[in-house]
Amino acid sequence: MGSLAEGSAPGVSRLWQRLEKAPLLALAALLLDQCTKLAARTCLSEGEAVPADARLRLTNVANPGILFGTPASSLVSLLIPVAMILVAAVLYWRFRRQESTLLGIGTGLFVGGTLGNLADRVFYEKVTDFIEVVSSGGDSSMVFNLADLCILAGIVLLEAFVIRLIIRVIMKRGLRYNPFKPACVWVIRRGSRGKGR
Repeated sequence: MGSLAEGSAPGVSRLWQRLEKAPLLALAALLLDQCTKLAARTCLSEGEAVPADARLRLTNVANPGILFGTPASSLVSLLIPVAMILVAAVLYWRFRRQESTLLGIGTGLFVGGTLGNLADRVFYEKVTDFIEVVSSGGDSSMVFNLADLCILAGIVLLEAFVIRLIIRVIMKRGLRYNPFKPACVWVIRRGSRGKGR
């Protein structure tokens, strides 16, 4: 009986590590986002707010812009999320062997949230926002969705990962080391080759 319990602990640990991986978390964030948006569109007519006089309420809003209602053209609102997903995927692919929790969760939340809003733009041409926060005077408000929260949390975690990575490199190579120098040297060399042609 004891050996069975001992044998199951590593299996549970391995399963938990897999749950922290970016692709699975991205899928979970995408599904949760789409389910909550579907519920908002089904239960509330566009513009309806429940409860009407609360400072935090559910309001069905069709948003043509990008993150947190920032205005953008339809082309920009499609291209920016795709570019951001590619950047996050490259970062994850480059450093995935470090098995960083910050990197895995940050990439998963960011990609899942971005895909959630991107899916709305592709299928509905507008993003469904439903969480409204009204100011104390009632004269201004912000409306967003779970995808926006996932994107924001993902950006914070990815920034923390990059800052920690830079600090580790500087501590390993000395305080005089500039972590951006290799990239700058590469850009300068590529530029001088192009001019030589």
